[in-house]
Amino acid sequence: MSGEKNALNEQEALKKIADLQSRISHYELAEQRTRRVQHQLDTQVEMFTRIHEYTQQAFHVLNLDALNEIIAEGVVDIFQLEHGAVFSLNPVADMLTLSRGCNMAMPELSVAVPIPWAKRNGILAIEKHKTFFESPVPDDSPWAALGFVHAVFTPIINNDRKCEAIILGGISKQGEAFYDFNPAEILSSFIVYCQQMNGIYNNLLSLEKANEAGKEKTIFLANLSHEMRTPLNAIIGSLQIYVRTRGKREIEKEIRQIEISSKHLVNLINSILDISKIEEGMFVLDKEQFDLKTVMDNVYESLLHLAEKKMQTLTLDYNSLKSFNFIGDSTRLFQVLVNLVSNAIKFTSEYGKIEIFIKEMSRDSDKVLMEFSVIDNGIGIPPEFLANIFSPFSQAKSSIATKYGGTGLGLTISQRIVELMGGKIYIESELNKGACFYFSVWFELDKNAMVNGDTEPLHEIPDFSGKRLLVVDDVEINREIVCFMLAQTGVITEQAENGQDAVGMVEASEEGYYDLILMDIQMPVMDGYTATKQIKAMPRADVKDMSIVAITANAFREDVEQALETGMAGHIRKPIEESNLFETLYTLFNRKDKIKKLEITSS
Repeated sequence: MSGEKNALNEQEALKKIADLQSRISHYELAEQRTRRVQHQLDTQVEMFTRIHEYTQQAFHVLNLDALNEIIAEGVVDIFQLEHGAVFSLNPVADMLTLSRGCNMAMPELSVAVPIPWAKRNGILAIEKHKTFFESPVPDDSPWAALGFVHAVFTPIINNDRKCEAIILGGISKQGEAFYDFNPAEILSSFIVYCQQMNGIYNNLLSLEKANEAGKEKTIFLANLSHEMRTPLNAIIGSLQIYVRTRGKREIEKEIRQIEISSKHLVNLINSILDISKIEEGMFVLDKEQFDLKTVMDNVYESLLHLAEKKMQTLTLDYNSLKSFNFIGDSTRLFQVLVNLVSNAIKFTSEYGKIEIFIKEMSRDSDKVLMEFSVIDNGIGIPPEFLANIFSPFSQAKSSIATKYGGTGLGLTISQRIVELMGGKIYIESELNKGACFYFSVWFELDKNAMVNGDTEPLHEIPDFSGKRLLVVDDVEINREIVCFMLAQTGVITEQAENGQDAVGMVEASEEGYYDLILMDIQMPVMDGYTATKQIKAMPRADVKDMSIVAITANAFREDVEQALETGMAGHIRKPIEESNLFETLYTLFNRKDKIKKLEITSS
């Protein structure tokens, strides 16, 4: 009996040892995967930093030749390839002509486009951004005629969704000993770089073709919005991931600057789009409940770091107010105040003072007239320039733009917004003594202001444990970024790369399997609107209340309205802000949970 017992104890011990070894092996594999992911993130961030630098250069060029030269240089510098070039495509003659090249010895080179090669890659009928690589370069490739043995290339797609040109990087037989070609490390960054340049390329192309403002300008601006927001989403999202993953102090400042610059670019795009919509008479204000105190605190907190950087004193005074809950467009109010306060900070010297005042001017039973003032002791405005201070694309002097920067759009947009709110903006200024901008607008009183805290913004990462989301986007890195953000919340995520795949996954799932779908709009095979309609039309009980949220670079109001009309529950604009994503999901999940509780109670 004792021997049998010892044998059993020995077997149990061996089993535990085997289990422990299995766990150790599992943790070692997990650590290896983590190191691989970290290396990939390090490489991508380094590339994104250089992509950002070349993008900034590209934004300042005035013609396609100069842009193509920057693109070609960037291919060589960023991705460490031997040759970089931009070839324009003549689809009629089936010829590629060198527009600009870096380390290309033939300045007026043209190569034929072999039909089998073009059909195999879909070059002449391509409708979406895609990166190709050839390693080794096949004999029927036009890059073989250049002597390349390795090549990576992306078509430039024009506003008509046709291939306009090709961005190329390559390595020759002679360069193989000096240059590495690792497609896995550069493909995702290469397509982000090409998308950035594609957007700028199309902008310049549109400008060269446009003879006047109007319809062509609107098309140009819409293209600018979509083409720039998508790659910016990848850049900003990847930087957020990198900072959270690494957290090294010595690099946080530099990465933070890239993030700030990217967001500044988004704000510039928004300003240009606002001007366009105002001129077209398509600018409409929202009517929503808001807390004025929260809006003003957000204005103050968002700009305090700029004032502190110049050792300025920034103060906010709303102590005399009797009410804070109103109905109106808080987003546009915030925009006006940020424009005015940021201008005051910009045009006030170090150790200066900027004051923000709000006071109630009048009220009746339903509404209140509020006056907002922004006062500084900065450089002031000469009397001869006051009459044109609100004109678009203008500043008091050309030297002002050189010294202080800016586009001159902020005050124009602010004036138009205030006028749409039924008010008027005024300015009082004395040269070298400062300026005061002030305006008065009516707001409806919110008599049904919620007091139970349901509308309080999220300040912590929410817990969505047990929820399952389907993330649909044709760009893999965009899906990965969203899934990484959501991983903090405990949510389970699955991915689909187009609308058709999403429809198939919902059809194949059990009822109630997915709690919410994040759906891109512009995708190949099937777009997000069509996919949403097909999902909502399925003959099953769960799809009626299933929340489908648009995640898209389409940022116009009509895009939001179309998303809601299609059956979507919300709209998240790219570049995706983590806080906005969490707020949207929190609201939808909370609303659905309440509905379920009410249904249970009523039954």
